[in-house]
Amino acid sequence: MFCEHCGDVDGEETGVDHDERDCPWLDTDGDPVPVDPAELASTLQATADGSPAHSAAICLLISHGLWIKRLAERPGLLLIDYSGPSPRPYGIDWLQVVEALAAKELAASGGELRILAIAASLADTAARIPLGDAVSGLDATNLDLVLNAIAQANGRPLAR
Repeated sequence: MFCEHCGDVDGEETGVDHDERDCPWLDTDGDPVPVDPAELASTLQATADGSPAHSAAICLLISHGLWIKRLAERPGLLLIDYSGPSPRPYGIDWLQVVEALAAKELAASGGELRILAIAASLADTAARIPLGDAVSGLDATNLDLVLNAIAQANGRPLAR
C-alpha cells in the first residue's frame, strides 16, 4: 500500500504497512495536520523559555537545521492542540521521539539521529540517552552544536 500523506510504501517509515486512511501522521479527522517549519520553530522557542535545558534542546534542533523541518513533516511526534478552529502544534512529544528512535522509525543519518537523541535527552529527563554513545561519531560541526547546547542547558552559554 502507498500512503499519500507520508509516502510510506512498505512500513519502513512508520513500522507498519498502511495507506493514508490509517496513517499515524493524520489528525483525528483524517486530514493531515499542516505544520509550517518556521512557525513550529517560533512556537517551540516561545514554549521553551524559562527552562534552560528545554531551550537548549530546541536551540540544538534549530541550529542543526534539519530536524525542525522533519518534525514539521511528522506531526505524530508533536504535541498538537485540537481545541481551536485548526490543529496547532505547541511542543515536541519527546517520549514519542525516543520511542521512534529506539524503533528505528526515523530515516536519517547516524549523526542526525544522535542530534535528535541528545536534544530529547536535554529536554526530558525521562529520555535516557547514553551521552557517550550519542556523541561518538559526531562531526566537528555537530559536536560544537552539542557542546553549546550542553553549556546552555547548564545555564552557562559558551562565549564565542
